[in-house]
Formats: sequence, C-alpha cells, structure tokens
Amino acid sequence: MPLARSFGAIHRRLFNSAKTSTLAQPSRALSITSRGKPISREELFNYTNGRFLANETEACNRRYVRFDINQLCAVAAAAGGSSSPIKAINKIEGGFSKALIILKEDGSEVIAKIPFSIAGPPKYTTASEVAVLKFISTYTRVPVPKVLAWSSDASNPVGVEYIVMEKATGQQLFTTWSAMTIQEQFDLIEQLTQFEAELASIQFPANGSLYLCESMTDGESWVALDRNVDSSGQFCIGPSCERAWSAQGKMMAPPSQVNNGPWPTLSSFGLALVERETLRIEQQSLVSTSGPPRGSVEEQFSVLNMAKEVMSRLDTVTLINKVSRPVLWHTDLHMGNIYSKPEDPAKIYSLIDWQSIVVSPLYLQARFPEFLSVDDDYVLGLTEEPKLPQDYQDLDANDKKLAELKFEDTKMSKFYELSTANQHLQAHHAFLMPQFTRELFIRCGEVSEEGAIPLRACLIEFANAWSELGFLGDCPFNFSEEDIRKHDQQFQDYRDFHRVQETARKLLSTDPEGWISPQLDFAERQRMNTELLQELMRRSSEYNKTPEEIRSIWPFREKA
Repeated sequence: MPLARSFGAIHRRLFNSAKTSTLAQPSRALSITSRGKPISREELFNYTNGRFLANETEACNRRYVRFDINQLCAVAAAAGGSSSPIKAINKIEGGFSKALIILKEDGSEVIAKIPFSIAGPPKYTTASEVAVLKFISTYTRVPVPKVLAWSSDASNPVGVEYIVMEKATGQQLFTTWSAMTIQEQFDLIEQLTQFEAELASIQFPANGSLYLCESMTDGESWVALDRNVDSSGQFCIGPSCERAWSAQGKMMAPPSQVNNGPWPTLSSFGLALVERETLRIEQQSLVSTSGPPRGSVEEQFSVLNMAKEVMSRLDTVTLINKVSRPVLWHTDLHMGNIYSKPEDPAKIYSLIDWQSIVVSPLYLQARFPEFLSVDDDYVLGLTEEPKLPQDYQDLDANDKKLAELKFEDTKMSKFYELSTANQHLQAHHAFLMPQFTRELFIRCGEVSEEGAIPLRACLIEFANAWSELGFLGDCPFNFSEEDIRKHDQQFQDYRDFHRVQETARKLLSTDPEGWISPQLDFAERQRMNTELLQELMRRSSEYNKTPEEIRSIWPFREKA
C-alpha cells in the first residue's frame, strides 16, 4: 500500500474515533422498537424476526450481534447534514444483516446496517458494499442510498462492522405495484433495464469484488480500475466477498492456500473454485452421512478433475467468451429492494441491498429480476409472444382466471426480456446461454456440500455439446453407457432427496433453515411439520424411500 494512502487511512480512523467520542449521546428517553413493539437493549442484539423449525438456538446465535449502542448513536447523530441526538431506533432484520432505522430529534432518519457473522467474509462484506454504493453514486445514474459513515474493522468503538446510510426515498415496490397501470409497470421495468445496461457496460479489469483502494492492505491482491472508468483512482477489484468464500461454519484452508480473487480471466475464476472445493474435501475428516447423496470422495475428486479440464479451456471458447466479460449486476432484485413513489410510480427512486454483489462474468450474472415470473415453460426469444393455453376456452372460471393472471405475468417478463435486448444486447445473449454452462460454476462451487452428482450431470452435457460450444479438439473426458446408467441411478436418488426437501419447504412456507415469518403462527407450523413428516413417511414409496429414510433426510429435525 502506498505510504500516502496508508497514512490517510490511519488518520481517518483516528479522526473518526476521536470525533465519535465527543458527539451527542442519544436522548435519555431513547425509544427502541421492532415491528411496532417496544424492545429492550438486549433484544436489539438478539435475532427476533421470526422463528426456526429446527436448530433454532444455533440459527439465532449466528444472527446475534452485540455492539455499543451509545457509540453507534453517536456515529449516526453526526451522519448526514447536521448533528442531532438520536430519539428512536426501529429494528428490522433480514437473513444476513440487522438494519436499524434511526430517528434523530430533528426529524431526519438514517439507516444503520450491521452484518451477521454469516453475511460473508469479515471486512470484505462491508468494505465491498460501501465501495459499490460509492462507485455507483459517483459514476452512474442508478439511484442508491448515500453512504454517510462506515467501518469494516470490528475493533472500532461501536464494536462491529457497520454502514450508516441515507434512508431510501419512496416506498418498496410491493406496496405500489398492484395500484400501477400496465403502462406504468412497463415504464418502471424499462428504467430498470436501462440501469442494468448502464452497470453492465462498465469495463472492469477482473472478476472479484469492488473496493476502495484504501481498504486493501499489504498482502491482499487487487487490481486498480482503468482511469477511463474511475478518474479518481479510488476503486479496485479485490478478493470476492461472496459468502461461499467465507470460512464461517466450514473447514477452510489458510487464506494463503485459497485464491479468492481477483481473477483476470474466466478460466482463473473457474480453476479457483475447483481448488477451493478440493481443499475443503481434503479437510473433511469423514464423508457426511446427512444431506444429499454425495457419491464417494473418489467420485468427488474425479468430477472436480474433469471440471478442471473444462475450466482451463474456457478462455478459448468463442461462444462463452462473448458473454463472459466481468460486470456488476444486482442479483437480488425483489420488490423489497426497489423503491418508487405512489405519486410517481413509474420512476425508480432507489435500489437497495448491495451486500455481497460482486463483479463476475456476464453470463453468470444476468438474470430476470425476482419479482418477474419466469416459469419452466417460459420461452426465451425476441419473436416468442406470450399466449393463453390452447385449451383456454375449455377451462372453468377459476382456471381461466389463473391462466389470465399467468398470461399477464408472462407479458411483463417478455417486456423485460425485449427491453434488455434493446438496452444491452449482450445481456440478452447471456440469457440464451445453455443453463448447464452456468450450472458448471454453481455445481463446481458446492461439491463439498452437494457432492459429485449434480456437477457430473453438467459435465455430461459439456461432453455432449463440446464442439458446438466451440472447444478445440476432443473432449478430454468421456462417459461410457455404463457410466451414464450408474449416473442416472445416482441422479434419481439425488433428485428424490431434493423432492422431499422442496415439498417440506413449500408446504411449510419456509426456507432451507426452517425460518418461519413472524406473521405466521409458529406453533401451528411446528404441528404441520410433524404431521407432514408422518404423511411423507406413509407415502415414502412415492419418493423411492423407506419411511425411516424419509425421517433421516427430513430437513427440519433437531441435529443429534
């Protein structure tokens, strides 16, 4: 790190620390609430936004964050246009962070965001989110909250990493969407594709995460952005802040043995995934008896070696290379992260939650926003028009209504696709890439958890499409008829396992951790969990399992 930047970072930390200690303390009558109810200071640290069907203590402990409330209030009091004591704190929690809406006595509000330990790699998660917000607000038209104060060093006076930022302007889209006209919805989607195209057009030098150069220390690898992109020279691409690169809850080799970025090419990115998963498997003392069917350790190493052969050749593949440039793309655009206003509903006023958003190959990043319906029967293509089902006239009134709703949703998705093609044709080309080319990276990055079977399924597809994808020469591996037969049997077992998991999550309205929304009756969900397990045990043959096998793989049972 250059001396001037190092001195500047040290001076800033010392200055902020001194300034914090002299700022106004919160009001004596500080109000602390969550979901409209008063809570204690200790409850501010606890996770209270819902319950968990299994292993609840462990799940809540992963989301417990203790910090110095007075110090945080002092930072927040000075943040923004003027210094004013803190009057109230309203706690909101997501799966990976605690967000505090902080009200000052002068009536202004700011947001304090504190990551949980499971949010991602320490330091990197906060430092990268700050850099992304600052970069976007400096160099693009995309509206994001302004960062007012932050620290990625948990040894600060607050005692945790934090970001204090402006409160987003407007209302979350789910509160305004249903009242919008079709044209207003089209206009908002078009603006969203304009923002995505603007971000995707920025030239980044490598795959990884975006940081301020001042966040990087000696021994950390980073690549500065070109001055044509970043005239200030403040930003760089450094190690990935994605959660998968964090050692939280997993055995992990020392950082010096893991190449966590930046990666200058698609191949170097893919090879790093292979190396990471190989190290994790080597460090596992035993093959886990829980979770999905993984195959033997030898099978896991075998598919990783095959994946290595593919990854090492990706930079020579014309079809994939055309859509593999590193881009910044918000990959979690549900309606809660998009803000508009009832009086101006077609305009996006803010896009929030850029935590763990990375710079990665376009064809791995580009996707439809989560709030748009893209079912398995959705047909990609600029000439494909949404249609009502052929038997529409034969349907009863209720089914006709459902078909009409799906038709309207599909039209909205098709408009997004057309607008994306108009704004950024390469992004649309990325949509059209065969799914298994994306799955290669996803499945390669989870072999230590999901095993060999899903990655092998991708590799079989690669072997079958080797020349069509533009690879030179013959595929370096092949699968015999016996290999395919054995794989098909294993894949059916793998699929049956996940059918059980998906059935449980869907019918219990939960996620892989068994999280139950505070709006739902937790006791009722517990009862349903028990009854659903018993029902699936009675129908175990439909999943090609015995009743005891259903019990053993049920996702919401306490760990032994």
